Amino acid sequence: MSVIKVMIVDDSPFSRTILSDTLQEAGYEVVGEADGIDNLIETYANCKPDLVTMDIAMPGADGFECSKLLLLHDPGAKIILVSSMKDEDTEAEARRVGVAGYVQKPIEAELLGRIVQNVLAPDTLFDTLRATSLDVFKEALAQSVTRMTKTTATFADAVGSDGQFTSQGITVVIGIIGKYAGSLLMDLSFASAEQMTETILRRPAKNRDEMIAMAGEFANVVGGVACSMLNKKDKTFALRVAPPSIFFGTTTEVVSPNIQVETTYAETDYGRIYLGIGFKKGSVLWM
Repeated sequence: MSVIKVMIVDDSPFSRTILSDTLQEAGYEVVGEADGIDNLIETYANCKPDLVTMDIAMPGADGFECSKLLLLHDPGAKIILVSSMKDEDTEAEARRVGVAGYVQKPIEAELLGRIVQNVLAPDTLFDTLRATSLDVFKEALAQSVTRMTKTTATFADAVGSDGQFTSQGITVVIGIIGKYAGSLLMDLSFASAEQMTETILRRPAKNRDEMIAMAGEFANVVGGVACSMLNKKDKTFALRVAPPSIFFGTTTEVVSPNIQVETTYAETDYGRIYLGIGFKKGSVLWM
């Protein structure tokens, strides 16, 4: 097995020395050090580590901002926060950002080794979720179209994953929580929403607000059905949907920098409905 390569990010030279010695004594190779955000990406690109340890309290940009930037540069980066700070708020922020682990200073070599091994261990459950989630959400969308409008939906063969596109008019974003965090994105035009609202309510929409509310509820139903289907496959997922956020305006650009979103679209009697779904790993081992 090849030696695990680690990059250290900490503004304190003394802290970097302690952590470097601890890592090397445990059999890891320290391939790079950065003292903050200014040389973070350049160092990471040059040394290509398997893992990054990240301090929180640093001048200019803290460890959370540095982690966001690094994950934007490389969504597959493995980051462990190593800090004297550790409370509910910092843990919640770390989970939201998407770091893989969190250990408090002073560091015990044995504990750090366990965290490193767990962070780098293959996550087959996540791989299964990533491989099956788009098909499950497509099925949930098709079922919801049929049940709510008594029509059918067909899907395009092409699937994109660039994480960015321009909205047709109404975009609904729903957070997914559980073992893994995710996002559901649904996008449709006002014309589609108007026709769907009329079909579902059996009367014309009263106003634009009613059409927007329909789009939010429809996406919520799709998300709930899909999460239930995934939970039946493996109850460990424990997925559930959060309340929707709705954006509207023909020039809205939708970007998902922290989660790689796979997108496709359904052709319906009411027009084209875009569907995007993506998940990211949460914490692996926190001590």
